[in-house]
Amino acid sequence: MTRPVVARITFASLLNAGLLALLAFVASRVRPPVGVVPLLAAEGRTFWLVALLCIVAGTVVFQLLDPMPVVASATASERGVRYEPVPEWPTGWGLAFATLSAGALLLCAYHSALAGLAVVLFGFLAVLVGELARWGLYSVEPRARLFGRLAHTLLLYGLAFVVFAMIYVHKLRSLYSASAVLLLAGMLFLQLTEGADLQLDRRVLYAMVGGLVLAETTWVLNYWPATGWLGGATLLAVFHVLAGLVLARVERTLGWRTVAEYGAMAALAVAVIVWSMLRTRGGL
Repeated sequence: MTRPVVARITFASLLNAGLLALLAFVASRVRPPVGVVPLLAAEGRTFWLVALLCIVAGTVVFQLLDPMPVVASATASERGVRYEPVPEWPTGWGLAFATLSAGALLLCAYHSALAGLAVVLFGFLAVLVGELARWGLYSVEPRARLFGRLAHTLLLYGLAFVVFAMIYVHKLRSLYSASAVLLLAGMLFLQLTEGADLQLDRRVLYAMVGGLVLAETTWVLNYWPATGWLGGATLLAVFHVLAGLVLARVERTLGWRTVAEYGAMAALAVAVIVWSMLRTRGGL
């Protein structure tokens, strides 16, 4: 089973990089502006139409070639899975959706050839690492599952930071920016519980709650004079707290001490970020 899985992971990574290379070429020609609503505004509409087609094509092919359902079913008994080893509805396309969306948002803000090359490399490595980590989540070896969970979570953190920062850099009204954060954060939270022995409806519930909290945070953040990357860091701090609580709940280690620890970390992170905002404005 190893060789077919590696072949599919490699093809998925190359496909993702190829779609992002196409987007980078279009971005260098169209040069979509920052600060306009994608598709609704005439400026940069061609780029966003191509991006939408790439995201749809990438996620469909990714899901069709996803080897993890076969792997999950083959190892379910040895992992002691209590519920269905494979979700009733397909969820494997989420990683491709997140990476292609992050790449499109980056290419909208940065159009240079060097930026395009960096985004293509980013897309290739993100899918490669993400798929290898997902493979580890379904291993019969506890240590492999542990490392898989760590790598998978760190990758999602990186994607979350890029996505949140690039949404915030557009400075769109909350109707658009909060809705985009709701969609992408919800998808990232759904991927966060990948491989967990948990019913799909519970995973979707956690994803919806997490996405709503991040959307509300975006609405508040839109009143702050933060730069795109500082805004992304603020949203990432909130995402980190929610992700830690969700994983603790999934692993049945959630308690008041865990809540207090994550709350203190979030408070410290937000305080540092707010201080940085004030320094940027010259307020301190």
